[in-house]
Amino acid sequence: MKTTLKKLVEYRACSDGFKKCAESVLNRTLDGNSLLKMSASLTEEELSKEVSILEILKSNGIKDAMWALRTQEYKDYCLILADIAETTLSIYEKRYPKNNAPRRAVEGIRLYKEGVITLDELRARRQAAYAAAAAAAACAAAADAYAAAYAAATAAAYATAYAAAY
Repeated sequence: MKTTLKKLVEYRACSDGFKKCAESVLNRTLDGNSLLKMSASLTEEELSKEVSILEILKSNGIKDAMWALRTQEYKDYCLILADIAETTLSIYEKRYPKNNAPRRAVEGIRLYKEGVITLDELRARRQAAYAAAAAAAACAAAADAYAAAYAAATAAAYATAYAAAY
């Protein structure tokens, strides 16, 4: 997965993170402390320079790499969130083996993208995952259910916005 310095600017990266990433990618020091000044000092060729999410991870760390995922196509971003949420489901499922609502929400993202379920069905799965998270709120496993619900909510919000636009 790749992005460009220009996209990082368009998505309003924090100044410190952008500086660290750009200096690493361009192998030179940037002047200025503001995103606007730094980006104005770059050539179009430099702004168009591709940078992988892995490069951002190496130069800036996990927080900025996760933030940079926002520059990807929104549906792909939703699938990435689903993949991440899915990796933590086993924690929730060990504690609540009979409640599969978080897993169904994550699966719903993929099924919705494939056209197998409707937006209303995805929203219902999201609500069930939120309910599971609320029921588990007293323990650490709640984070997993919330992650699944958030991923489903993000996908549902995109679908709603997309439908409104087209």
